[in-house]
Amino acid sequence: MTPLYSPATAAANQKERSSDISMDDFLKILAATMSNPTVSAGGESGGNAGTDYVGQFVQFTTLQQIKEIGDGLSQSVRMTQQQQAFDLLGREVTVKVDDENNVTGKVEKVRFVDGYATIVVNGEEYYMSGVQEIGEKK
Repeated sequence: MTPLYSPATAAANQKERSSDISMDDFLKILAATMSNPTVSAGGESGGNAGTDYVGQFVQFTTLQQIKEIGDGLSQSVRMTQQQQAFDLLGREVTVKVDDENNVTGKVEKVRFVDGYATIVVNGEEYYMSGVQEIGEKK
């Protein structure tokens, strides 16, 4: 089983978040570009430079909204998975460890790693995605 949490993963996630551009950053870049149109247009004089800025702004806000929707969906998935994990407490499950091995046992605990639920079976921690079979609740 691969480690559930590693400092490298956390550092990569943090780096990704710190590289996101905010609306303020975009507006500053846009204002700087508009204040020096010869640089932004590559020296060409075009009549549609204003609409280019509007188009870029619309694209940026659309991408930002899509990202917010994705973040909301991720949160919803984590909450649903947490509820499902709690429902497995005390149940007999079969978890796929690798291509050749499965583990069967009672779910002893539920843990959370970066907001995602994991289950403890026979003293070992497994991802919920490895669950292959769920027995009746006793």
